[in-house]
Amino acid sequence: MKHILVLMTAFLFTVGTASALDFRLGIVGEDESRYDYEIGLIRLALKKADGEHELEVIADPHSSQARVLLMLMDGVARFNVTFSGIDRTRHDRLLTIPIPLQRGLLGQRILIVSQQSRSLFDEVSTLEDLKALSIGSGHGWPDTDILQSAGFNVAQADYEDLFKMVDKGRIAGYARGVAEPYVEVAARTSSLPNLLVEKRLLISYPFDTFFFVAKQDKERHDILLQGLERAYEDGSFLQYFRSHPRIRKVFDTAKIEDRIEFAIENPLLPDEIANIDAAYWHRK
Repeated sequence: MKHILVLMTAFLFTVGTASALDFRLGIVGEDESRYDYEIGLIRLALKKADGEHELEVIADPHSSQARVLLMLMDGVARFNVTFSGIDRTRHDRLLTIPIPLQRGLLGQRILIVSQQSRSLFDEVSTLEDLKALSIGSGHGWPDTDILQSAGFNVAQADYEDLFKMVDKGRIAGYARGVAEPYVEVAARTSSLPNLLVEKRLLISYPFDTFFFVAKQDKERHDILLQGLERAYEDGSFLQYFRSHPRIRKVFDTAKIEDRIEFAIENPLLPDEIANIDAAYWHRK
C-alpha cells in the first residue's frame, strides 16, 4: 500500500509540473506589432487550455520565415512554437495545430499595386489576363509555390523588397492576404507613397497560417489544440477574430463580396488540413 501511495504521489507531481509549460513564440523581424493578431491568439489559446502557461516572444531580426521553420525542424531554435503558412513539408516535419489562425483569409489574396500599374489590373477580366501580369511573392512562402503551380508569372524577393519592386515598376503587383495590405500600405505612406491596394480582384485558394511545434513536442501541440478548440466552443475565438483591428479592416475595406474572384487549387495542402471542420474556414 505504501508503494502504491508513493507511485500515486509521483504521478500527481508529474502531472502538476507538466501542466505549466513555457511557450517561446518565434517571429521574424523585430516588429512585434506586425504579429499582434497571432500573439494575441496564442495568449487566448493558453488562457483557455488547462494549466498555467507562460508566453515569451522571441524576435529574430536577421532571420527569414524559411530559416525559422528550419531551426524548429532541426531542434536548434531558441523558440518552441512558431506560425506560418502551411505546406506538405512543414506538416510532415513539424506538428501542426490543425486550426487556421485567420480562418482562411490568408488564402484570399488581393494585390498591392502602384499608381502606374493600377490600370493594368483594371483591364483584367479572366484568369489568363491576370496570369500575364508579374506578381510578387516572398522567398520560401507556400503562396509562391501555389501561384507558380497555377501558372502565374511570379517574381520572388524578400518581404520588404517586394514593396519597393512594385513602387519602382519592376513588378505589377504584390499578392497579399486580405488582412495584410491596408496596414502595410498605410505604414509606408511616407517612404513609398506610390503604393495602393487594388480594388476589383480576388485570388482565392484554401490556405492559411497555423501554429507549429517540433515533431516530438506533442504536449505543447495538445495544449494549443485544446485551447483553440475551447475558444471556438465558447465563442471567444470568433469574438477575437471579428473584433481585431486587422480583421475588421478586411471586412470594412477589402469588400471581398464585391470582388471578381479567381479560384485556384492548392496542391500543397495536406490531406489532414483539407479535411478539417468547415466551421474553421471563412467562406465568401
